[in-house]
Amino acid sequence: MSMDSMKKYRLAVDENGSPFVLNSKGSIDFGYITEEMNLPPAPIRIAEGNDKYGLCHMEMRHGDQIRDNGFASTLHFVEYVSQNFDRIRQGNTDSCLLEVTGGRHNETLFVRLFQSEGYWKVLSGGVFSLRYSKKKKDIYSGSDNRPPQPASDGEGLVPQ
Repeated sequence: MSMDSMKKYRLAVDENGSPFVLNSKGSIDFGYITEEMNLPPAPIRIAEGNDKYGLCHMEMRHGDQIRDNGFASTLHFVEYVSQNFDRIRQGNTDSCLLEVTGGRHNETLFVRLFQSEGYWKVLSGGVFSLRYSKKKKDIYSGSDNRPPQPASDGEGLVPQ
């Protein structure tokens, strides 16, 4: 790649100018929320962020906990939950919780819709007790009728 073409290349960034992180397939789209899930349809993305949101926040606040629960990295956790969530609950204010349920705990991502930008942004996430979201309103539940998710090679995505 020549220097001229490198200058023209621009990374996709969030509304704060933070670059989006790429998944294991090289895409900024980690998963999808569809119309059938009772929410506006859009891809799920995560930015590098900072200490308040995104991958940096998750690594600083929840990285050890995520790895202690069998995930190779925080990034693999984000990809796993984005592709395998089977429940969506109402979060605080304008956020939603994407949850992988069925175990001793829930793997959870907190997302917020940025409708003008056309994506669901991962704000935070971690491994939480079943009690954490028990009283939150269900928006979507059901893994049986899930639409197809992006293909995954599976490496490092499922906890051991």
